[in-house]
Amino acid sequence: MKKLLVSAAIIGALAGPVFAQTEEVTCGDYSLMDNAKQMETIAALEAETSQMAKENALTADQIHEKLAGDCKDKVDVLVIDVVKGY
Repeated sequence: MKKLLVSAAIIGALAGPVFAQTEEVTCGDYSLMDNAKQMETIAALEAETSQMAKENALTADQIHEKLAGDCKDKVDVLVIDVVKGY
């Protein structure tokens, strides 16, 4: 149990900066990221969208598909805006 709490605290501390960064990541930035960084960004976006109404919340796969499809010609658009549909 103690290991679980310590692990959760470490993950939370590491994820904090990622949440803040998703507000500034553009589609152009996202397309230049390696796969690991894209997955970090998607996880942060998923956590952020999970706070939305249940019918609007997206899974990681849905976020990935949305970014892959909608970011192609919109390099200056923020990924959070693409995911939320703005």
